[in-house]
Amino acid sequence: MGNGETPSQTLLAQFWDKVELRIGADGGANRLLSLGLTPDFVIGDLDSLTEANRKQFQASQLHLVTDQETNDVSKVLEFCHHQGIKGVHLLGMQGNRTDHFMACLDSCFGFRNLLEISIWSEAERIDLSTGIWSALLPIGTTVSLIPAFGPVTEITSWGLGYALAGRSLCPGQPPCGVSNLSVQPDVRIKFSEGTLLVVTQLKQIE
Repeated sequence: MGNGETPSQTLLAQFWDKVELRIGADGGANRLLSLGLTPDFVIGDLDSLTEANRKQFQASQLHLVTDQETNDVSKVLEFCHHQGIKGVHLLGMQGNRTDHFMACLDSCFGFRNLLEISIWSEAERIDLSTGIWSALLPIGTTVSLIPAFGPVTEITSWGLGYALAGRSLCPGQPPCGVSNLSVQPDVRIKFSEGTLLVVTQLKQIE
């Protein structure tokens, strides 16, 4: 849980009792506690965790990382990797600081080959895919494929209205991978090289 926009109880409930570890990324712990939820660990430089909330945790639950060359998201992902965790769901990463969200994406990119990472908000799910992606989706779901980190080559898709049959996506060049639509429940994507942001809308776009 990050220190961005606080997710709804409904979104949190999708994960809270189903994951191995619940982590507050520094000030994200304040937001969880405000909802009556206590994370297993708080990780970061802990400059945003309030003194009152700090007292809610045992010393073993507070992981102070003083390195100022990495952000709290990187610190959390590093911790998860060393714990042997394979998949991470990030909530509370978006809000009114675009620079913080872009830094979050940059941190995720650094761990893309070590962890399966999904970023969730009320409206969408963002996955960093390194070769194969699949999901069961309602027909008509908006799915965008964004080559944010460089060229993504030889993409093949199944279950999307605009099929990518061996096409490549490159930043700043056509074709544009935004606003594709699922036409079958089983949507799959595979590609040869690169890292692809797959953005799935959780709510219909009006």
